[in-house]
Amino acid sequence: MPLRKLNVRDVKPFDYSFEPPIGAKMTDIGRALGSAAVGLTIQTVSPGRRSSRRHRHLFQEEILIVVSGRGTLHHGDERIPVSPGDCVCYLAGDPEPHAFENTSAEEELVIWAFGNRFRHEVCVYPDQGVAFVEGLGGEATLNQVVPSKWTEESRRR
Repeated sequence: MPLRKLNVRDVKPFDYSFEPPIGAKMTDIGRALGSAAVGLTIQTVSPGRRSSRRHRHLFQEEILIVVSGRGTLHHGDERIPVSPGDCVCYLAGDPEPHAFENTSAEEELVIWAFGNRFRHEVCVYPDQGVAFVEGLGGEATLNQVVPSKWTEESRRR
């Protein structure tokens, strides 16, 4: 088996963004290493920007570590100050939507985000009223979701 090793400085970051003020640089260490199931991204958030839309995962577990900078964690309706060394864990299905905001005027906020990578992930973005469905490769509008009788629970006998 070949050794899967790299230096994070050698992985090229890329820009990503959604509607303002959401956007940052991401360095995808997990994929660069060849990880099949565990994701690790380094998110570098500029002053005044957010790391992502407020979201919650139905199947993925996340561990988020603030490595440098200062900011605010949007956790449900709460706003929690964060600084280097702060760690947060969200379990699959936790109800609180979350995202980081860089509230500094000058310093970048750097977060290491660890999580499962599932082909069946569903990520809910309540502020936008959509859910990203990995298996479909797209977003579904939440107000148009029709309840189904073909759920795992309904098939149990």
